[in-house]
Amino acid sequence: MFAPAIGIAEDPVTGNANGPLGAYLVKHQLVQHNSSIFKFKGEQGSVIGRSGIVEVQVDIVNGCPFKVKMGGQAVIVFETEINLK
Repeated sequence: MFAPAIGIAEDPVTGNANGPLGAYLVKHQLVQHNSSIFKFKGEQGSVIGRSGIVEVQVDIVNGCPFKVKMGGQAVIVFETEINLK
């Protein structure tokens, strides 16, 4: 996610940031929703030239976030292999 103190101004689009954000917004009643689902599109990565959009859906049960689903389109930027011995 974001860590400006160590030189990371922004990540490319990530569920690590947008998914928990959706649950947080619902839990703390910071957004309006229909009492069963809250949806939004998060845009991220523009500062580093790798912007994209992730679609987030928070399923709500008894006023609380119950399940977070995320989706979108992606491209492979690079591949690597790590051998652990």
